[in-house]
Amino acid sequence: MPVFGDWRPVTDTPEPAPVDEQRALQPEPAGTSAPSSRREQKRQDRRAQREDDRADRAQDREEKRRDKAHRRQLKDEARQAELARKQQERAEREKARARRRKERRAAWLALQVKLAHHMPLWGLPVVAVSLVMGWSGQAGAASHLGMGWAAAGVPVLTEGMTLTLAGLTGQAIEHRRPYRWLLWATWVTAIISATINGLGHLIEDDTVAGVYRASAYAGASLAALVLWAVVMRSKRAAVSGRTAEEIARWKRLRRRHPILMRRARRIADNTGTRLEDAYAKAWERANGAKLGEPSIREIRASRRAAYRRREAESWNGQRGRRSGSKALKPVVPASEHKLADTPGEAMSPSPAGRVQAPVLPVPLLIPGAEGEWVSHPVPVRPLTASQHPRAHSERTATPRFPQGKDAVSKRVREDVTDDRVKTVRRLVAEAAENNQDLRKHPSNRAVARHLGCRPATARELLTAVLAERGITRKKDQ
Repeated sequence: MPVFGDWRPVTDTPEPAPVDEQRALQPEPAGTSAPSSRREQKRQDRRAQREDDRADRAQDREEKRRDKAHRRQLKDEARQAELARKQQERAEREKARARRRKERRAAWLALQVKLAHHMPLWGLPVVAVSLVMGWSGQAGAASHLGMGWAAAGVPVLTEGMTLTLAGLTGQAIEHRRPYRWLLWATWVTAIISATINGLGHLIEDDTVAGVYRASAYAGASLAALVLWAVVMRSKRAAVSGRTAEEIARWKRLRRRHPILMRRARRIADNTGTRLEDAYAKAWERANGAKLGEPSIREIRASRRAAYRRREAESWNGQRGRRSGSKALKPVVPASEHKLADTPGEAMSPSPAGRVQAPVLPVPLLIPGAEGEWVSHPVPVRPLTASQHPRAHSERTATPRFPQGKDAVSKRVREDVTDDRVKTVRRLVAEAAENNQDLRKHPSNRAVARHLGCRPATARELLTAVLAERGITRKKDQ
């Protein structure tokens, strides 16, 4: 292999020794001191030359292999570098694409938020159809009426003004500013737009089909605003910060207590307090108690119920006005009273010498304090005559007719009829003395009340008595 300067390739195999050194190292055969023959010398030279050639070829192959491996390594490194560069470029493109996607998504979400302030996404088709029908309908009707190029300005004025006022109303609600007059203005402009739309088509065709088409176009103009009003109502509820239960509660209060709600609003406006505190103050002024406390009406009802309960507990089972608890003796409670097996045992005197009132053999079961049934004795009271008998007077009712068919019953009926006629004559005479019109006084109801009979019977008797005086009432003519 050629040698350039001092450079010599490095090989893993040891470099063979020179031929002269090999020859010097070879031991000379014993017994021969003369050099080998010329032929032997040439043979050794050729052998050494072949060994050198083989070593050179092996070294060349090794260098080629190393060069090839080096070139392969350089090629792999270049390929890896190119791959890394492409991956980096791809990552940068993906990052830029993700950034643009994120920006588009943020812009879309911002647009959705802006639109959601006025209308949800699923309501946009309704708004779009309403605007298209309103716009085309008003422009077509105006063009049909001969407005020419100015026909396109009609929907711009009407629909554009409605949209502008609707947007201003939504912003006012969002920022908690007064919005009532904006809401009314929006509805007024929308109704005017729908009227113009419907009348324009009705002027074009006044048949039944034309009326239907005009109504459809007018309703389409108002459809979007109706949906917008529903959305604004939900938005007002969300901006107010109150839950659905609180909103429903205040609606019920406004429906049940409208006067108190008006007073509460007046108090809130005058004092600047919250509506809840103003309503509590109005309630306390009207009912005499704070919210949650029993009112005057409830206290009275509770006391009346307690009084009726005491009356029911002290009732002795007798009916009548004078059979109350004043004439009763205190009843022994069921927990202190020992029931007897027979009525005779109940009459036996107690150890204290007190005679207990007789009771029924079967006690009355009443609910106890802890939910169990408690046996309560039912006292037996003797029947006594009334201490205040009814006194008979001339102004009291006469007894009813006996229903028998014998002579005694007939005589009694005649006596009762005579008494009634006398009473009616007396009432008529009193009315005449008082200068009352006998054609109106006494009335049938007053006579029936004095006689204690039916109004029909009183009318017959009164007609007979007035006929004696020659007076006939209009109802009897």
